[in-house]
Amino acid sequence: MALSASPTVERVRDHLCAKGLFGDVAELCEMRGDCVFVVTCPECGHAFTLDEDDYDELLHWSRTSGQSCGIAQA
Repeated sequence: MALSASPTVERVRDHLCAKGLFGDVAELCEMRGDCVFVVTCPECGHAFTLDEDDYDELLHWSRTSGQSCGIAQA
């Protein structure tokens, strides 16, 4: 049985794919090494904050789903 996506990944994916877009990604890190990823919709500016696990899951889905939406690796 396949695991379903995290709720955060589903929200980002649903938002971007409803518009057929790839989100803009920024990685923000504190000095102690804690990082988050911010995915921003290029159409409306809505921003989603993801931890590293959610980012990796969304990136994997974007690469393998065959959809024209999600995020692209820089």
